[in-house]
Amino acid sequence: MATNHNNSDAHAWWNELERLERIMNRVGPDEVCCEGLTPRQTNILRILASSEGARLSELAAQAGVTPGAMTRLLDRLESQNLVQRVRGTHEDGRAATVRITARGLEVRESIDRLMIDRAHQVIQAVPERKRTRVLEALRTLNEALESACCCEVGEPLVQIGKVANKENGR
Repeated sequence: MATNHNNSDAHAWWNELERLERIMNRVGPDEVCCEGLTPRQTNILRILASSEGARLSELAAQAGVTPGAMTRLLDRLESQNLVQRVRGTHEDGRAATVRITARGLEVRESIDRLMIDRAHQVIQAVPERKRTRVLEALRTLNEALESACCCEVGEPLVQIGKVANKENGR
């Protein structure tokens, strides 16, 4: 594959991507969530909040982890009463589906509210005349990262704020 950039370009991009990662780690749910959930755990709650229940293997695929890793993640979430595994009829005790609990839904909604507040703070920090261009640049960056890193995640599974509306009938 031919490259049309020089090392200084690559270093500049890497420095900014690394800076973005550090900033995003401070912006995300770990910082704002009193429950101490990781971004992956909050994503699992979002996936479950948007569905009536999911098979462990489907949930693992949507979250981008192995079924074994998903089992360990669910163990932690279940111990905090955030999810419930509904056991199947299998004699080996495999879970048929995983559902978010009422407490899990409350935690997920709380995180979503905090993240929307944080998004408003970020929007206000961008000069109004540049907001449309910055949002388009973010979309372009996300597409490039997905393409280059072979980690396509596509559109959000659930738009933040829609979980509360779904449950409250709005």
